[in-house]
Amino acid sequence: MNFLQLLLDFVVNQVLRELSLFLSLIVLLGCLFLKRSASDTLVSVLKTIVGVRILQIGSNVLVEASKPMMDMLITRFGIQGRLADPWTGVGEIFERMDPALVGKVGLLMLIAWLLHLLLSRFTPIKVIYLTGQVAFIDTVFALWGVVVVTGWQDVRAFALAALLLALYWWSCPKLLSLLIKDLVKDDPVTLGHDLMLGSILAILLAKVGDKNHSAEDIKFPGWLSIFSESVVAYGLVMGTLYTLIGIVVGPQVGALYSGGMHPVLFSFMQGINVAVGIVVLVMGVRMFLAELIPAFEGFAKKVIPGAIAAVDIPVFMNYAPQSALLGFISTMVGMLVGIGLQLLLNSTYVTIPSIFTMFFGGSVLGVFANMSGGWKGALFATFMLGVFMIFGGAWFAQVADLHIAAGGHLDYALYWTPVLLLLKAISH
Repeated sequence: MNFLQLLLDFVVNQVLRELSLFLSLIVLLGCLFLKRSASDTLVSVLKTIVGVRILQIGSNVLVEASKPMMDMLITRFGIQGRLADPWTGVGEIFERMDPALVGKVGLLMLIAWLLHLLLSRFTPIKVIYLTGQVAFIDTVFALWGVVVVTGWQDVRAFALAALLLALYWWSCPKLLSLLIKDLVKDDPVTLGHDLMLGSILAILLAKVGDKNHSAEDIKFPGWLSIFSESVVAYGLVMGTLYTLIGIVVGPQVGALYSGGMHPVLFSFMQGINVAVGIVVLVMGVRMFLAELIPAFEGFAKKVIPGAIAAVDIPVFMNYAPQSALLGFISTMVGMLVGIGLQLLLNSTYVTIPSIFTMFFGGSVLGVFANMSGGWKGALFATFMLGVFMIFGGAWFAQVADLHIAAGGHLDYALYWTPVLLLLKAISH
């Protein structure tokens, strides 16, 4: 392997997969284009890396706090399910896919990303997709899905997957950006995640409510005023929910996961850990966003004039924290109803939501839905989409031939499943 191949492999499989390094590279280029001093550039780059790492640590705390609670429920009730978790899907696909194709995932991601930049550069739609870790997940699922439904394992599968990814990263963030201008104001950002079409659907469904009655304007009376503090609200909600799970599963099952602590107390502390993770996550978002937005404008002026940045979910939770909390709770209730319906229908597999789909998905849907239909519209939209996520995940898993995972977010059902079904019909 020559030097250029080694360098390309390093950039594709190391730098682009690590969100903090990827975004810091964008900030570095932006600072250079803006002709900032070396010291100011260094500060911005380091703050971006540290801010994103803080965000990732907060996300990891959420996952680590929630995993044993999900495991308790699965053990207690003997649920045979597919986990609606994107990284679980990546793991299953890497185990089952031809190793030769696995080795090309990073290169495919780079080609698709560059293609989306070309589309942005030479068309009126100007978007730069910056959520690197989600782009990697998308690439894995896209290549696997194309191979499964067409049977191709050659350059045709590679080229088709690249085209589908580029079109998705290029068009869907822009469509969403047209609907969220009232939320982001003059900030050149839109969502870059597997919830872009799902967010558009949430905005449309929420119109049953009144956008003038925003969740952000709710003033809680008396002792309920403590819910105006998001960290307190998350601590109470998740502490109570996880405590109830600890009680329901019983001491014998709980003891398998509590590490010697009383299962109910352990469950309560896991809920508190979720609140801790949220505080850490928000701190990271504020830090790196303060550096990314001005530097991105410098980057965009040189590379793609007029472009907007497609960024990760936590950025938007910062715009409307009470709406995010409302969306999370309502989505969670909808998901539980969806699971109940699957059990009543004697489904072969039950879709088990992960913290990524439940918390992050529900939160950003709540933010966008509240913007469109106030708190009532947000409640309706996120509940309905919570139910849909459960059944949509099962649909995607069936079409993509997944045995353990169920995709995750809404766009797996809204974008990838219809695309794969169309490809299957055309190629056979």
